[in-house]
Amino acid sequence: MENQPTVFSEKHRVTYYEADFTRRMTIAMMLDVIILASEDHSDKLGVGAEFVRQFGVTWVVIQYDVHINRMPVVDENITINTKSKSYNKYFAYREFTIESESGEVLMHMTGLWAAMNYKERKIASIPKETVEPFGAEKVNQVPKMPKPQKVQYNEETKQSFRVRYTDIDSNQHVNNAHYMDWMVNVLPADFLTNHTPTHFLLRYENEVKYGSTVESYYDMEEQEDGSILTKHEIMSGDSHSAIANITWRKND
Repeated sequence: MENQPTVFSEKHRVTYYEADFTRRMTIAMMLDVIILASEDHSDKLGVGAEFVRQFGVTWVVIQYDVHINRMPVVDENITINTKSKSYNKYFAYREFTIESESGEVLMHMTGLWAAMNYKERKIASIPKETVEPFGAEKVNQVPKMPKPQKVQYNEETKQSFRVRYTDIDSNQHVNNAHYMDWMVNVLPADFLTNHTPTHFLLRYENEVKYGSTVESYYDMEEQEDGSILTKHEIMSGDSHSAIANITWRKND
């Protein structure tokens, strides 16, 4: 009998500091609690960050594909569910959902991870000891994820952000959620107040170093169904650091 992926669940109460002034959880904070669930899942199976570092690697996110039915709100109790679906020599594919107390699926996310050599900061083959406990299927190819559309660069709408000490996490790179903050924070406040995200693709390209300055570019276009698509890119010098597409609907 083949191994079945282990499903890990944990509860979370949305706090005021995880939300914006609409009382909805921000995209960046949603990513943070999702990543925490994946780390807790790894720890429970005995393959947490310290175990993985024994092999000279650390996990890095390549891309997210996220569908949102409703953003959690302040004081709401939610459940994060996750399982590792499949992996090959270089990539691992993981799935997440967030549910309300009544069982309503608020969000569904798939994510693509890779192992990075801790010293060389380059993609490495995944040690089997770090993935086998999850019960994921070993495959020749993991599912392909759609690529975000490229942004039309506009110098008038770009904003610059300096990478601060507190932007760097314990893996010694910029915390993944900060990229989304840099992307969302260039959008007009009245747009963010009156629109809710329904889907986003976020792909990480190159690491951003401490002390560097990044530029956040975006453009915006209305879709045939009335939704708004914002396309984003984070640049660090000549290096493409992250690219994203976010689909928004106008609030009821």
